[in-house]
Amino acid sequence: MDKSELKKIGILGGTFDPPHLAHLRIAEEVREVFNLEKILFIPAGYPPHKKIGFSSFENRFEMTKLAIEDNPFFEALDIEKEEKPSYTLKTLQKLKTLYPFLDLYLIIGWDSFCEFETWWHYEKFLDYTKIIVVSREIEDWNEAEEYFLKKIKELWKKQDIKNKVYFYRAVALNISGTLIRRLCSQGRSIRYLVPENVYKYIIEKGLYRSERES
Repeated sequence: MDKSELKKIGILGGTFDPPHLAHLRIAEEVREVFNLEKILFIPAGYPPHKKIGFSSFENRFEMTKLAIEDNPFFEALDIEKEEKPSYTLKTLQKLKTLYPFLDLYLIIGWDSFCEFETWWHYEKFLDYTKIIVVSREIEDWNEAEEYFLKKIKELWKKQDIKNKVYFYRAVALNISGTLIRRLCSQGRSIRYLVPENVYKYIIEKGLYRSERES
């Protein structure tokens, strides 16, 4: 990443096990709507709140690079590779140290936002980043917006949250890593759920053939 050019970037973290088309569509929409200059895809190292037991970090990072290779506005970072456990706040702090000139926008899903108070030192996040909460499949949008406004006030009681936390309704693509892994384990096709080069990588490496539900 060229330090002399970038100013306003989004951060999309996740297990990316595997990265799929919904990840890419969300990143593209957010980049366009919020006028971001780049989206950084950061595969999770070893998050304390989520079990990762399917693919190695190396496989997940390689698939992420393959998934975004044809988009000049996307970039993959392995900044969490050695973090055990990996906390999002520490990643944000590290990014701010490396690139202090950047205006960061952390992209999180609705489910993650609903349990955001369980994140490590969640109250400090706005010191390092703005937050974009993305929803794909909420049935009652007005009710969700009311909940969103109430919750951000509860999370950051005495902090200035104006223009720091956003709620965005993205195009709904009902795709998940769980679905893809299940289809693989059943010997079914996952084509058109993931980018073609990711599909070929999964087949070549024989990933997810023996997934066990937990």
